[in-house]
Amino acid sequence: MAAGLALLAALFFGSSDFLGGRATRQTSLISVVATSHLVGLVFIGGIAPIIADQFGALDLFIGMLAGAFELLGLVFLYRGLARGPMVITAPVAAVCNAALPVLWGVMFGEYLSRLQVIGILIGLVSILLVSGVSTGGGRLSVGLLFESVLAGVGFAGSYIVMSVTDQASAPWPVVGARIMSVFVVFVLIVALRQSPKPAIGTTKWLVSIGVLNGLANVALLAALNRGHLSLASVLSSLYPVTTIGLASVILRERMRPSQVIGLTGAMATIVLVVAG
Repeated sequence: MAAGLALLAALFFGSSDFLGGRATRQTSLISVVATSHLVGLVFIGGIAPIIADQFGALDLFIGMLAGAFELLGLVFLYRGLARGPMVITAPVAAVCNAALPVLWGVMFGEYLSRLQVIGILIGLVSILLVSGVSTGGGRLSVGLLFESVLAGVGFAGSYIVMSVTDQASAPWPVVGARIMSVFVVFVLIVALRQSPKPAIGTTKWLVSIGVLNGLANVALLAALNRGHLSLASVLSSLYPVTTIGLASVILRERMRPSQVIGLTGAMATIVLVVAG
């Protein structure tokens, strides 16, 4: 159950990232983030009273803390992507995002079978390969590597914090995370005096991104509440498989041999984690 939910989260995360990449080619990044997060808040806030067994103010606050960690990760991720090379920043952040919750879970008593440990190790390598890790001819500095790791720490912190919430209050913690992100984004809009208005013809993309990302976070929270933090973090971090797959099918982008190997490794990870 938890494994299936984590994989569902990876499917939704990867799909929203694919649409996000297409949207940012036509409108500003601030409009993508602001609109999609606002849509996500409205969407999840609308369904939370219907599907939650109870409202927990503490879990809402914990969700806001998780949202703060997520924003911290985004800040360092975008700084790293701006400084380049991008093909180093994103994979390093993704692997740290997956690996740190594994270490946290094991340290605090989660038991993993030998097959699951092997699957996790294969999964971490697969994330690097699918993301296309390479120096890309760019200069890899210690500072860039450090910021990439900090991005992953921020995202991992969000996973770890979310994992301590009460299953009965889901998805209120996701609502809390979205309240935090929307608040901070709109403060930045006012401070930087940038317009969040999306370009004509992109609204449908941004609404889809907001809904998909919201569903991804709900599925991830459900996986964290029902299973091991270590396994949920690795399986949900396989989302680049979805993004690369959609780019290959829809945009006819060709995958490198290393990415094909990474896709194969991702499938092996799923089999080993579920079988274990």
